[in-house]
Amino acid sequence: MELIKKRTEIIRNGNDKGSFVAYWTSNTLRVNNNYSLKIASEIALDKNLPLKIFFYHNESHYKCIDRHTIVLLNGLIELADELNHFGHELEFVNCINDLEILNLIECHTIIIDKTYTKRSFDYTLEILRNYNANIVSIDNLYLPANLISNKQEYSAATFRRKYYKVTNSLIDLTFDISRELTRVKKIKSSENTKEKILKRLASLKDEFIETVNLGKNGAYASKENLNIFLNENLTNYEENSSKPEFEYVSKLSKDLHYGFISPAYIIKKLILRKLDFSSSFVEQLLIRRELTFNYTLNNKNYNNINGLPVWALKTLNEHGKDEREYAYRLSDFENGQTHDEYWNAAQNEMLRSGYMHGYMRMYWGKKILEWSNNFKDAHNITLKLNNKYQLDGRSPSGYVGVSWCYGLHDRGWKEREIFGKIRYMNMNGLDRKFDMARYVDRVRNL
Repeated sequence: MELIKKRTEIIRNGNDKGSFVAYWTSNTLRVNNNYSLKIASEIALDKNLPLKIFFYHNESHYKCIDRHTIVLLNGLIELADELNHFGHELEFVNCINDLEILNLIECHTIIIDKTYTKRSFDYTLEILRNYNANIVSIDNLYLPANLISNKQEYSAATFRRKYYKVTNSLIDLTFDISRELTRVKKIKSSENTKEKILKRLASLKDEFIETVNLGKNGAYASKENLNIFLNENLTNYEENSSKPEFEYVSKLSKDLHYGFISPAYIIKKLILRKLDFSSSFVEQLLIRRELTFNYTLNNKNYNNINGLPVWALKTLNEHGKDEREYAYRLSDFENGQTHDEYWNAAQNEMLRSGYMHGYMRMYWGKKILEWSNNFKDAHNITLKLNNKYQLDGRSPSGYVGVSWCYGLHDRGWKEREIFGKIRYMNMNGLDRKFDMARYVDRVRNL
């Protein structure tokens, strides 16, 4: 109960009137292990009011290419099917003028998924500013962000120490809300949600990825992805996950980004396999991932160069006029047309799959710094490409993944041209550690 209180933040107190409770789902697109849905159901039961569940998607706000929307909408279809199983209907609104059909002016309480970036939070409040309902935000991370730290942490080491003070062992935090969902009063959708989504999907197409592959997304598909990883790749993860020529990784980043799967559900599966905090996969899932939310919550410049630590900005400025051997344009980077076969392969992996191996993403970002006219342009280009093509782009993990290449959550290294004290990577290092010919060949066959 105490942990649930820590997840809850009252954004605004409204009046005590209203004919229903609403849950605006945004980044937690699942039924079970969804604290927002659980609390919305409990409030509705307590007030003896029906529960309305809706998703509002303003494509002009998100400004993303079709691959992201295809993944999202397929996930919403699975969510609608899940809710239908319990007698509930998902209301899908994709136009700001259609918000009126939700009749939120009559709502008692609106539950929202906690947003972890200023842009998303401000946008949410702007949409809800004309309604006098109570607004409550719910944190769906494994451990609520404000339970670990209320300030930006310098590194994974400082964050890890605070995390371990809260818990130094894995805990099963999963729960089933079928009882509450079955009991709470239902509200019918004003339209056939599935038909509406399918109609929108019919007009979408990605330039590089087959629509059928992007369509395999949602709560059910993410659990299948997890099972494949646990059964086929987990035993090789510790030794080989950093090797880009193999695919001994979970590829669950997009599933976590959209909220198709809960970190708590993954942890439960890992507990059954006797894993603990010593596991490098647990380190990535909990410490490294939740550190990214700490950053975007506590740094208003999370999405630009000014979010970097002072030492990183200082050293980059000091070397801002260093001569570059190569200077590529955005289009050269975007089309994978550099002199570096390994870099081009990494870019093509992202174009063709919506994913880039984590080690190669570090190399990829650092080379954009080396081959751009200046470090500010480089950071902009890296973020632009990452947000556009990575299926976990536009997320805390994406923002931190980019800025790490420029010194975030890192320390100063040996000073050199262009990079200053930013950690350096090169082709020779890749060749020493990995079978890069095999990596290039793997990408070529995507």
